[in-house]
Amino acid sequence: MDNWNGNLLGYGDYNYLLNYLKEIAGGINVKKGFSKLFLVVLSICLLVGLNGCGNSDLKAEDKVQTRVIVDAAGNQVEVPMEVKKIGVVPIPWASVIYCIDNSSARLSAMNPSAMQAYKGHFLESMDPEYGNISTACIGSDLSINMEETAKNGVEVMIIWDYQEAEAAQLKEVGIAPIMIKNETIDELQTSMKIIGELLGKEERAQQFIDSYTKTYEYMKAKQEAVKTADKPRVLYLRDAQLKIQGNDNFMREALELAGADNVASQVKSNATMEEILAWDPEIIFLSNFDEFEPEDLYKNTIPGQDWSSISAVKNKKVYKTPLGIYRWDAPGVETPLMMKWMAQIIQPDIFNDEDVETELTAYYKDYFNYKLSAKDMALILSEDANKQSQ
Repeated sequence: MDNWNGNLLGYGDYNYLLNYLKEIAGGINVKKGFSKLFLVVLSICLLVGLNGCGNSDLKAEDKVQTRVIVDAAGNQVEVPMEVKKIGVVPIPWASVIYCIDNSSARLSAMNPSAMQAYKGHFLESMDPEYGNISTACIGSDLSINMEETAKNGVEVMIIWDYQEAEAAQLKEVGIAPIMIKNETIDELQTSMKIIGELLGKEERAQQFIDSYTKTYEYMKAKQEAVKTADKPRVLYLRDAQLKIQGNDNFMREALELAGADNVASQVKSNATMEEILAWDPEIIFLSNFDEFEPEDLYKNTIPGQDWSSISAVKNKKVYKTPLGIYRWDAPGVETPLMMKWMAQIIQPDIFNDEDVETELTAYYKDYFNYKLSAKDMALILSEDANKQSQ
């Protein structure tokens, strides 16, 4: 056994030992047999013992180190110490993870609707890699293809707080479910903290949370002036089927802080054209969850709808909302920018001390070390779609 170096056994070591045993077994005689047999038994014991020790060490090294994170629903979830692959069911939250991580490297799966907000928009020029994230694991209806997700190697899946059945299924296939929610600013900030902890980027998550707090305080400081101001009637549409945007999250509060009379404040889902005619909104915002644009209302091109008598249309006050890293009107890291952009349109005489374009340039420079070009600015603010609006 001259060539065995005493390290852990490999496949070659076993073969060498087997040959060695055959060799000495063939040479055993009466006088020397006992000592050779003793050496054989001792060698086997040592090698088996050493190898057993080695396997134990390997198992300890190979075992994934974990930690526990408390999600937004209060669940204690065991996740890998260093998370490498994340899937994201809630549509806006892939962008939140991207911003807090300052990279798309760990995003492994996301909602197809989130990818629609990427293709042909600003982030595509800022981060071409983002377009390689898989959309095959998650359905537009928030369903999860468990087999595809496991095949993708996803370690942690971000889901809404009400997706309890999906959480149980994810656990069964060895994927940690982290629940988030964002119906209020507090819930949004708590969920951002959880994502920061998951990524090991607590300080960066806090920077985005602080951005919310600063903007919220700015809006609150204007409320004495807002109380006494005339409040324009505002309609915020999610799509051309007249679904209302924002009443199911804190954007409803953002409209109020901006000094709007939210004409659809009591509507949970879709409005009717008859209701809109009765409300006669003076300002209309169009979400980027749909491709419809102000021109569709100005030229009355949507079948079955007549917008010609609506004040906002007659006065050219229909606005396509911005889309930067993600749709500004969904809860995300750019929502503070959205709150100020919207407030300057609704109450220009009150929210007139900050220039949105200047702030936008500083925001992307400070948070992403990215210098916006004129083309970037036009893309984000939907300038082409809004070119006819006053």
